[in-house]
Formats: sequence, structure tokens, C-alpha cells
Amino acid sequence: MIKHLLASAALVAALSASAAEVTLWEGSCNLGTSWSESFSIPQSELTVLGNESAVLTFHYTLDPKCTYWQYKPCSDVSGWTPLDVATELGNDYQCISVEAGSSKTDCPLGAKDIAAIKADGLRVQGYGMTVTKVTCETDKTVDENLLWEGECTLSWSSQGAIIPASKLKAGDLLKYTFSTAGSGSQVIVKGADWNDLLGSAKIAQKDIATGSAIVGVTQEMLDNCGANINVQGEGGCVLTKVERAGSFDPAGVVAYGERFCGTNVFTVLPESATQLAVTFTAAVDYAQLMNSSWTDLAATSSSKTNADGTVTYTFGLTADMISAINAKKELIINSNGKLISVNLPSGDDSGIADIVADENVPVEYFNLQGIRVENPENGLYIRRQGNKVSKVIIR
Repeated sequence: MIKHLLASAALVAALSASAAEVTLWEGSCNLGTSWSESFSIPQSELTVLGNESAVLTFHYTLDPKCTYWQYKPCSDVSGWTPLDVATELGNDYQCISVEAGSSKTDCPLGAKDIAAIKADGLRVQGYGMTVTKVTCETDKTVDENLLWEGECTLSWSSQGAIIPASKLKAGDLLKYTFSTAGSGSQVIVKGADWNDLLGSAKIAQKDIATGSAIVGVTQEMLDNCGANINVQGEGGCVLTKVERAGSFDPAGVVAYGERFCGTNVFTVLPESATQLAVTFTAAVDYAQLMNSSWTDLAATSSSKTNADGTVTYTFGLTADMISAINAKKELIINSNGKLISVNLPSGDDSGIADIVADENVPVEYFNLQGIRVENPENGLYIRRQGNKVSKVIIR
């Protein structure tokens, strides 16, 4: 153990010379005195760790009523398997003690421990301590848009690629990358309670086979996700990366992200809604609004070609239709085309081509896929200002 501690001290010194401190978790978790309390750090926060070695620093306050203080780092799998470092530095129960009067302590990890928590997340139990922060030092360049990276074969029995809700806002576009499509695969976006996440759409086998899928973060998703969003699935598909890949205007958006139809959309529609607008990449031969049992609810009442070449079809809604959708919190869009978004129109128009009367509003730019671009350069874009929409070339 002494040899291990000396090697760990050398590692801390080496890292400190050139590394930046990164906060992996921050809060206030009183671990109590019954070993019943814990906190977790999801895989998405641990991508900054190197693969061979890393040092976690636990920041805490100590309960003055206690005579000893301990913590136990585990992988966040069923049963909370203690890490090797807990065996090396801890007692017979794999509990690591900290000194009286201390406010932080270093926890050195080897390659096996790092692989375990990158795959499953980190779970920490303890005694007599209130943990306030966990940090690490890393030489890696931190990409704020990289939210999770690893290799996760999705299943219904485990949560994959957990993303803290605190890192997201309505209008974020998340790109999910798959290395293996599997057979008969499907992926559903979930919240912390494992329910199908309202405001999202299912990712089907055809979507996974393209190698990636965009999930637009809607306000309904954030309102219902709890502490985080994650994914579950079946069919052997392998998820390798989740990254922020741009933004879109979330106003009135029920679900966003290019999908092959039919597409399951999980939502609860306002009872006052009178229309539902569905935008496709191009004109389609047919478009159906259906309930979760694939029963036809409505035919389209109008269609419109948008400035970017996409086509928006509008469905009229009745109270009975909304009731049928909300009873299962799910609707299905069926067509021979590819869906981009489902919207609640603010007026007679819908989609990105919607315009506002105020000519003095700021200029907005979108690429040809309808994604808002903050600083456009070198390409063809959709320019919108007030009630004027046009295509422009920026060089």
C-alpha cells in the first residue's frame, strides 16, 4: 500500500505541473452514518479521464460528532462493485479512511478502475462526511460539446449515455453516433425515471443504420426528464458518442430530429391545440396522424413548401383526437417520407418558414436542414428577418 501511495503522490505532482482542474460533480451529499446514502457521477462526466491513470479529488466537510470518516468508490452497476482502489487503500470492507481535520483527499485510479467507471459511472458511499465536490486534473482538451463517449451496447435493462439535464437547454441538437446497427434495433430516449421521455421521438432501425441520429432537446423533454436524459434499446446496437451538434428554435416544437416514418412521438398535447404541423424533408405521397395503436386520427388539411425546400403538412385536431393521444402519451407519424419536426403552430403557418410581423427583429440564419447557425460562413443559408425569408450565399 505504501508503494501505491508513493506512486500516487508522484502522479498527482506530475499532473499538477501541466493539467487543468475539471469539476466532475458538485453539490452537497451528506453520506450520514448508516451507509444508506450515496451519490453518482454519470459516464458522461468521466470522458475527461485518461485511460491509464487518473486522480480524483474528493472535497468534503467532516461530521464533528464522528470519530472516523470513510468513503467507498464503486462502479455504478447493480450491486455497486467497489473499485480496485477501495481494496488497495481501504480496510477489509473496502472503505477508505480520511484524516481528522482534512477537507479533501486524493483517490488515484488505475486503468481497470477508469474503464469500469467510464462504462458504468461512479457511485460513492461513505460515513460521517458531506461531499461537496469531486474534481480531477487532466491534460486532455475538454470539448464542451462532447457529452459522452464510450462503447455501450444498449439494452432495456440498463441506462446508456446518461447526460445531466443541467448541461442541456431547449434548442440543443444532440447527435447520437452508432458504430453497430444490430438487428431489429430500436432506441428510446428516457428520463431519470426510465419512462419514455415526453418531447422525444423513437430512433428506429433505419435511423440507427445511417450511423447517427439527431435528438432535438425540447422544453417538454427538460420538464419531464428529472435529473438526466439517457437512452435504452434493443437489437444489439452500439452507441459510441453523444455530442452537441448545433441548435434549433424550440418554440412550439413537440419533437425534433430527422426520422424515417412511422415515427413514435411521446408527448402530451395541450387541450387547447387545434392543429399539429409536421415537417418532412420533401413532399410525400401520404402523411397520416395516428394514435399509439396505429389507428388513423386525421388527414392533412393543408400543406406548404418552405423556403428551404422542406414541406410542412398541417393536421386539424379535435378534443377527441387530443384525448386519444394523451391517454397513451404517444402519437405516430406515418408516411413514405422522412420526418424533421412536429410542431404546434403559433398561427396559420408553421415550421422554420414561419414569419413574424416585426421587421425590426434580429436576423436569423439556418442551414438547408433547418438548423439555426449562429455565425454563418462560406455557404448557402436561409436568412430570416421579421416577415422576410430568403436564400443567401455567404462567402
